[in-house]
Amino acid sequence: MDAFTLDTLTDLPLFQGIGKGELAQIATSVPHHVMNYAQGEKLAIQNHPCKQLMVVFRGTVQMYTLSDNNRFAFYERLQSPIALQPEALYGITPHYTHTFTAQTDDVRALVIPKEGVVRLFNEFGVFRLNMINLLSTHIYRHGRWLWHNLSGDAEKRIVNFIHMHSSYPAGEKILEISMEDLGRQINEPRMNVSQALNALQKENLLLLKRRRIIIPALEKLIRARQ
Repeated sequence: MDAFTLDTLTDLPLFQGIGKGELAQIATSVPHHVMNYAQGEKLAIQNHPCKQLMVVFRGTVQMYTLSDNNRFAFYERLQSPIALQPEALYGITPHYTHTFTAQTDDVRALVIPKEGVVRLFNEFGVFRLNMINLLSTHIYRHGRWLWHNLSGDAEKRIVNFIHMHSSYPAGEKILEISMEDLGRQINEPRMNVSQALNALQKENLLLLKRRRIIIPALEKLIRARQ
């Protein structure tokens, strides 16, 4: 593990609070390797088993999610440093629920197999607490959405739908879906969906393409329809 990796890991929530001496110890005692990815290469694939902890510490990745009924897909751009679905390591179905693809040519990731993660749990209390905090935040966020007020007009429901499917409530998002299917998802007729989307486009909050809704900055869309 080179010095650049060590310096970058201190900025990642999973490794915050761990000193450089301990990070150097991790480098020698925990199995790991560094992977390089070119633009377009996949780091992890939706529905495939998650057998390792992947920490992207350089470059930009795109997260792609296909709905279970194959009727819509969602894209997010994620900037490093970021851990790719650590919650998928354990549980009843330890599989990725998203596909991660390198968006730039300089993507690098630290890969730690499950046995290495177990060693981190056992030997480094700060890492264990950081992981618990990350998983707790993930569980809390998804639990809160079950009780979120999803009522309102068609514009509000569209914003809620996009927000609900985002892992981070800011930055660029792309939703691939027909207006008919979006209407079914938010319980609105197609005409209402079309009118709402065009109104949001006139405010430069999103851009409409064929079966594609591009949101340049989700945080602006959320603020405009809170």
